[in-house]
Amino acid sequence: MPEVVKNAFASRETRNQSITMKRQRFLLNTPDQIGEFLFDATGMIPGYTQFSPGAADLTYDMVDLNGVTLLWASGVAHCRWLDQMSDDGRVHFGFMVGAEKGATSLGHELTPNDAMLFLPGQEMDYVFLGPVVTLEIGVSREIAEQLGWQFSGTPLSKHPRPLLARLEHICRHATEIASEPGTTEAQFSELRDIILDALEIALTPWLEADSDTTSFMDGSTAAYSVLKGLDRVLSDPDEMDVDIQAMSQKLGVSRRTLFYALRKSIGLTPRRYQELLRLGQLRQMLKASDTDSHTVTQLAMGLGFGDLGRLAGKYHKQFGEYPHETLRN
Repeated sequence: MPEVVKNAFASRETRNQSITMKRQRFLLNTPDQIGEFLFDATGMIPGYTQFSPGAADLTYDMVDLNGVTLLWASGVAHCRWLDQMSDDGRVHFGFMVGAEKGATSLGHELTPNDAMLFLPGQEMDYVFLGPVVTLEIGVSREIAEQLGWQFSGTPLSKHPRPLLARLEHICRHATEIASEPGTTEAQFSELRDIILDALEIALTPWLEADSDTTSFMDGSTAAYSVLKGLDRVLSDPDEMDVDIQAMSQKLGVSRRTLFYALRKSIGLTPRRYQELLRLGQLRQMLKASDTDSHTVTQLAMGLGFGDLGRLAGKYHKQFGEYPHETLRN
């Protein structure tokens, strides 16, 4: 194994334990280096052919967010990638951030609106005519199963540019935070959740549609009915911390239908909507209480919040103050 790759991979265990190692950068110049790195990082079996002379000068910037991986790739060569995707236990979604001289994939000219979902057994065929920057987001199978993701369709799909631009912006912010000293695990977990919410929207073309999903996609009344049903479920304090699958079962719809309905009616994912409602309920309880009778921990745990560090960050972002400040005032 090339020394540059060997040294990088040797720190995998340390990277999972140390905040300072959440982000790593690799410079690869030979097909052997590229192949060994990508197989380990993405499960991809790459077939790399370079048409322009000189070294590949392929730079990878990798960020590990405990189950979600960001892989920024920057290259300058005119080259072709004829790749085969293996099963490395992750879902891989990618898109082209920029290509100075253009690019093609599977015979199609790539645009800033194109994205790809890489599934095991798929063959990918890219040609980059010059300098290019791409972003690939990997999600562990465990997280994908928790979110109920099931995929179908062709590898390539077009997206509204603002959607991909927002996802890129979120991922750039997470990449910058990963380099800052003092960033906590709670902050990384919050960044991961924000990425997952934005990514779930981008994955919509591939998320397996149920037979009842299309029945309401063109009718706002049906989607709104699902929203109102969810409001009734979440109005019960005992149901405020129910998981998404349980919500769907209580409403008598699939998880996909619930997801599409909320996207159509209020522009949020079910998880984000639930979180905002819980934060709002906590704020009301804090305002109605005082430091002599309650603590933030008591009230938060009563609503199902477990990680108080993450809660404080989300609460401050939403309301401009921390929970203890609301209780004190």
